[in-house]
Amino acid sequence: MNNKIRRLTAIFTLLAVVLLAAGCGGGKSDSSVKRIAGLPADGAVKTFFETAKAGNLDEAALYVSPATANDPRVVIKYLTGKTGLDVIKDANLLSLRKAAEQGNYAVVVATLQQQNTASILVRPVGLEKIDGEWYIVDFDKIYQDAKYQILQQLLNKI
Repeated sequence: MNNKIRRLTAIFTLLAVVLLAAGCGGGKSDSSVKRIAGLPADGAVKTFFETAKAGNLDEAALYVSPATANDPRVVIKYLTGKTGLDVIKDANLLSLRKAAEQGNYAVVVATLQQQNTASILVRPVGLEKIDGEWYIVDFDKIYQDAKYQILQQLLNKI
């Protein structure tokens, strides 16, 4: 069960990270893409999900932590097909609930339903507040970087 939780949580972050990396790959950038300021933690996750599902990948990438976006291991995971991105494309976001918050870290629990099935997935998403804005952090990065000890503790309580 823990692996499934990690995998789906990584889906949220990996999709945005890879899309950010792809968007920075020398192509034209869309200067009209802007991050919505002042969103609560669950609002950042909802906006990320909706923009990614709609195919607005550059915009979705704006809701991912810079530490996650700059980690080449995240891009490698995506490029090797080990992210499960198909889950976002074929899922409906049923609900979001902020489960924990401490200082600049929060955990939002996302409930997803696979389209055309009765399959329900409940996944935690770790976030970091940077300059007053919430950003999604790659699940693996949370457990690899000592900086995220508080976020690790919050996730372990859920």
